[in-house]
Amino acid sequence: MRLALLFFPLLLSCAQDEASAQNFSLPIDCSVGDVCIVQNYADLEPNNGAASDPRCGPLTYDGHDGLDFRAPAALAARGVAVLSPAAGVIAAVRDGEPDGAFLRGGMEAINNRECGNGVRVDHEGGWSSQLCHMRSGSLRVRQGERVEAGQALGLVGLSGHTQFPHVHITLRLNENRVEPLTGQSGGVRCGESLEAGAIWSAEAREALDYRGAQWFAAGFTGTPPGENANAEELPANAGANAHALIFWALATGPRDGDVLRVRLYAPDGSLVGENTRTQPRDQAQAWLFTGRRTPGIGWPRGDYRGEAQLLRDGRVVQTRSEVLTMR
Repeated sequence: MRLALLFFPLLLSCAQDEASAQNFSLPIDCSVGDVCIVQNYADLEPNNGAASDPRCGPLTYDGHDGLDFRAPAALAARGVAVLSPAAGVIAAVRDGEPDGAFLRGGMEAINNRECGNGVRVDHEGGWSSQLCHMRSGSLRVRQGERVEAGQALGLVGLSGHTQFPHVHITLRLNENRVEPLTGQSGGVRCGESLEAGAIWSAEAREALDYRGAQWFAAGFTGTPPGENANAEELPANAGANAHALIFWALATGPRDGDVLRVRLYAPDGSLVGENTRTQPRDQAQAWLFTGRRTPGIGWPRGDYRGEAQLLRDGRVVQTRSEVLTMR
């Protein structure tokens, strides 16, 4: 989605002693590629109705023009800072848009305010960055204020057109959008060798290394999920006498034919439950769960281990484990 500018651009000059805007740092105070991830890249498919991420995969959607840095919902609820990617001047600010409006009311509820709460920062050399979907009431800067690279601007939120907590960044050079991973102005096509460009710092380039399908989140719950449940909204209420013991895992970017498998093991190593899903198509995300109703005497004390595996062509390419201790 091409996020319309929040505001009229202000042509503000920046002092020559500012840090180079062509050395952008990551706009989120979170370990990207480990705890947080790039959920969506810019769409590199020129035809309408189709979409391709930098490696011709599913981590984008039609018309998306930026990078989406996603934070786990539980972490975002505690507060994850959105950071200025380079030194500059705050050109404009929007705050006060409600979090979760799109989830509750669809596009009508955001009414041409797809970016939600956000800021535009004007950097040196004609560069600017637009940061979107911040938490209502969290913005810490004002129009005209000078900021440094890495300075906190607000918190990751759920405002505007979004279904999960993240910060979206769009980059412009002389008011023209650039492909945000490479920094090129046009004609970028997906391919196996496409990598982050020199507009990003060395640390940011390493974090932006394309990872494809991965396990993003996992956990335990004592409530069997309903048909339309959201994995990250499942209550963390697993216990010895809860209604059930459920292990769930959420994968991002699974490809057609990938096999997702979750297993739950008791403290003695026996299998409590297992579930497998074969991907029917490329998807931005998919999740599954396994478990069992709680026996009448409750669950024995000890460490319960949940394991998620992602298999491709019969080979395990990604594994994630979580442990729940029953006391």
